[in-house]
Amino acid sequence: MDGYTILAGFLLFFLFFIYITWFGFSIKVENEKNEGSEIKMNPYDQLPLHRKIIDKKNPKVGLFDLGNHVLIIGLILIVIFISLNVD
Repeated sequence: MDGYTILAGFLLFFLFFIYITWFGFSIKVENEKNEGSEIKMNPYDQLPLHRKIIDKKNPKVGLFDLGNHVLIIGLILIVIFISLNVD
């Protein structure tokens, strides 16, 4: 088995994967057409921007509950600030 055989096998597998994905998606679209055209509204689209950024589904989580994320972003900002002010 040389490199071309492996490359050909990978390309065939990749093309087969694309075909199966396309086939599954087309079946899904056909099933949705058969069900009817009801317009469904996502309830999370009506949330304010700060709720979309923090956590859409859990209203109990606030900005300070995301402690690790705030610390990581703060550390990155400190590193950027220090690297910009180095002589």
